[in-house]
Amino acid sequence: MTDPVGVCSLPGPRAKNWVFLGPSGSGKSEIVLNLAIRAAGDGGPPVHFFDMDQTKPLFRSREARDAVERSGAVFHSGFEFLDSPVLPDGVPGLLRDEGVRCFLDMGGSVNGARSLGQCLPDAGGLTRALYVVNLYRPFSDERSFLEDLSAITAAARLSAPCIVSNPNLGGETTIEDVKKGHGRLLEILERNGLSLAFLAVRASLLEAASAWADCPVEGLALRLSAG
Repeated sequence: MTDPVGVCSLPGPRAKNWVFLGPSGSGKSEIVLNLAIRAAGDGGPPVHFFDMDQTKPLFRSREARDAVERSGAVFHSGFEFLDSPVLPDGVPGLLRDEGVRCFLDMGGSVNGARSLGQCLPDAGGLTRALYVVNLYRPFSDERSFLEDLSAITAAARLSAPCIVSNPNLGGETTIEDVKKGHGRLLEILERNGLSLAFLAVRASLLEAASAWADCPVEGLALRLSAG
């Protein structure tokens, strides 16, 4: 799958900015890294990858900086000053530049999302948001998921994102674990009128997942120590 946003039935023009949101531990960074690296090699417009995760998790996408740069994408990372998130240089201009594609790893911080929201008014029509959910992650029951989703997307001034299903229990995840977690999430999405973008699985489970899943499936080459 080379066009993650193409699987969403969203109105409006084709997006060129893809914002990935989700709490620490959801697997968001693995997903956005895979998609950005793949996009950088598809012969399309230049790719810019932004590590904007301000939630201070143990594993950040910046750990895979070398892999991103080897793919031909430009890597940008922010930093914190006195615990206040600072956007990487060039974010506003690149979000508006229709000659490049931007992949943003935003994390689950409301403060970080709010900082992004300051850049989006002029680029909102070019932007699509995807929110990564792993229901096996602690504190990921339906109520918590919906509350976090609402708070983060409101802070970023984004419309309701498509949901990425990433059901996993780490390196020992089986295809049955994937089926169970994905099925639970589909029920939640149906009850709340939310759209599914795709199912993400480890590359070793891609063939098995594709055989039964009634949605696009993305196989991930794990690039971070978290698995």
